Amino acid sequence: MEPKFILFLERLFWVAVIMLAALVVLNLVSRFIHRFFRRVRRDPHKDKTLETLLSSTLRYLIYAVAVMLALEQFVDITPIIAGAGVLGLAVGIGAQSLVKDIITGFFIIFEDQFHVGDLVEINGQVTGKVEELGLRLTTIREWSGKKFYIANSEIKTVRNYNREEMRAIVTATFPFEEDPRKIREVLDQACREVAREYYQEFIQGPDGPVEPPQIYGVTDIDKSDKGGQFTITALTKPGSLWTVEKALREKIWQACRDNGVRLAYPTRVYVGSQPGEESRASHEYLGANGSQP
Repeated sequence: MEPKFILFLERLFWVAVIMLAALVVLNLVSRFIHRFFRRVRRDPHKDKTLETLLSSTLRYLIYAVAVMLALEQFVDITPIIAGAGVLGLAVGIGAQSLVKDIITGFFIIFEDQFHVGDLVEINGQVTGKVEELGLRLTTIREWSGKKFYIANSEIKTVRNYNREEMRAIVTATFPFEEDPRKIREVLDQACREVAREYYQEFIQGPDGPVEPPQIYGVTDIDKSDKGGQFTITALTKPGSLWTVEKALREKIWQACRDNGVRLAYPTRVYVGSQPGEESRASHEYLGANGSQP
């Protein structure tokens, strides 16, 4: 074999060794970080966030060092390092979105907007659990199982459902013909049943739930032609908001059926033709009492 070819194979061998060493180091560092945060035992959500962030940062750093060492086997990297300033300027101009992603990711973590494991709504479009929070990307897993990779610079608004407490708000509309006093009795019955059956879902105080399900009051009698609207509220634990709201709606529905109280709803009827006139049909919405609004 020619000396040049042997030298080339030798360099390829060392490149393979460098890349393998980089993978081993990355694996060892990831395990060390994971064990470290398991022993710290602080807020599990914050620990998971910092763990994924450190792992992501070290992964980029180890890969960058491995690439530089691999290049050194073929070319002199001293001029590359010397020209890093000019190269960095060129990259900065051509990759402004990447820089924005990193800066935004830093502020998301610094301002403690959300953690890994939090249930969030991003930009009013994607709702799910945060699986990974990095300097460049945030990964969201929807309830349906769909996974979204969102660039940090694209995150404009965040609604976090895992911040200490949430207030469940459920509304129910009843026809104006129903007695408000009877409606209150029915709603109180539904609230008591939810408070008893879902006791563990509420924020607890010294004497029980801080704010169990209760009637907030009549919140609408003039904006809807269907009837008057009652609002029920409750203070829930993080992540229990939808559980309590679903339970309240079901219990209200069942209590109304059991006590003969009607819930308001729009009714569609067909108006036929009069004798001697041309046949016609029209759709009109009627109120819950059966009369035209």
